[in-house]
Amino acid sequence: MNLRKFLYLPTDEQKLVLLADVKRIVEGCADIASTEWKELKENQKSHDGQCPRCKDKGKIVDKINHVQGISKVTGKFYFGFGTINTVTTVDTIEVNHCHNCGHEWKKFKTKYISATDIMRVALNYLGDIYGNPDHNMKKYWKHEAIQVFDKCSAEAIHLLVKKHEPYMRNTTKKVVTMKMLRKHYDSIFDKN
Repeated sequence: MNLRKFLYLPTDEQKLVLLADVKRIVEGCADIASTEWKELKENQKSHDGQCPRCKDKGKIVDKINHVQGISKVTGKFYFGFGTINTVTTVDTIEVNHCHNCGHEWKKFKTKYISATDIMRVALNYLGDIYGNPDHNMKKYWKHEAIQVFDKCSAEAIHLLVKKHEPYMRNTTKKVVTMKMLRKHYDSIFDKN
């Protein structure tokens, strides 16, 4: 076994390879995030642009009409004296309104998915797949997500696991070790 590999002492050239691998992973995750965002916007357009009741597409307007409220009353009385506390929260929510049939429905909620979010999910999927391969054999979306790590070094993946460790599941932290990664991915120390 290579002494540099055992002590994890990369040369300057190996550090550059490591940084290039991390950059490739981040770019792959950014591509996935961009695709997810486009799909989410298409779903929003489909949901908000057509009445679910009459299927009309032309007479849809935005409204702020749906009111939700929460009220809480507490009190204490002793011998005719005491206090009453009330807390009331009212929130109005945006809705779509169809002029054709008068139906109203809640707007589609979007949440931006960043490359960092995708990376964390892919790292957790990596832990799922190698932690319980039989259970995750047919879960194709997990296998597609971890393709961002293809042709990257084990050290680059391990660096990302350590960087995002607070967001990793406990199983991922236990399973995705340097030893496991070097079994499935090339090491920067093995390249000439």
